Amino acid sequence: MKLNKSALVLSLAVLAHTSAQAAEPQAGYVGVSLGQATVEDFCDGSETSCDDSALSLRVYGGTELNGFANLEFGYRYIDDVEVSGVLSGVAVAGAVNGHFVDTTFQLGMPEAGPFKVFTKAGLLLWRLNYEATASNGFMTVSESDSDTGVAFRTGLGVSFDVSDSVRLRADWDYLVNVGDEDETGETDINVFSVGPEFRF
Repeated sequence: MKLNKSALVLSLAVLAHTSAQAAEPQAGYVGVSLGQATVEDFCDGSETSCDDSALSLRVYGGTELNGFANLEFGYRYIDDVEVSGVLSGVAVAGAVNGHFVDTTFQLGMPEAGPFKVFTKAGLLLWRLNYEATASNGFMTVSESDSDTGVAFRTGLGVSFDVSDSVRLRADWDYLVNVGDEDETGETDINVFSVGPEFRF
């Protein structure tokens, strides 16, 4: 799925319209989650060593539009995924990490009770940082680069109210078509995470 400018403008308009038409926010909240991200198709089996999973940290905040709908903003960091191997007698290695800023609309049920299951959809701005090294045993060459873009995010989650102001939350996030298809290629990223959330 390739996002274009029209899709971006339409999605932002829908989010803005939903926010404007919703009732007065009942509560705001902030949270932090820690988990593991797995990059699809990063390892193809030809490498000497490859690790396609990395630590993921997300901090976020949002507002409850009503008992079913939330509007949320977040920042996520995904640590290095790494690969190494030998190409024509030259040892090569690479690492990629990422920064992500997202806007997400959530729908959850039931409206009342300690447990809530929710689905989500939104957009994210991504920045990927690349590092590569090559060595023939006598000389080592290093290169670094970065790329930015817009992608779509979706997923599922569940939360449990520990008290009126604290809840625990577990999330599965699916980040779609992250990366530049014409340069380093696009990939999808699965993230599983848990953490506390604080209402105010």
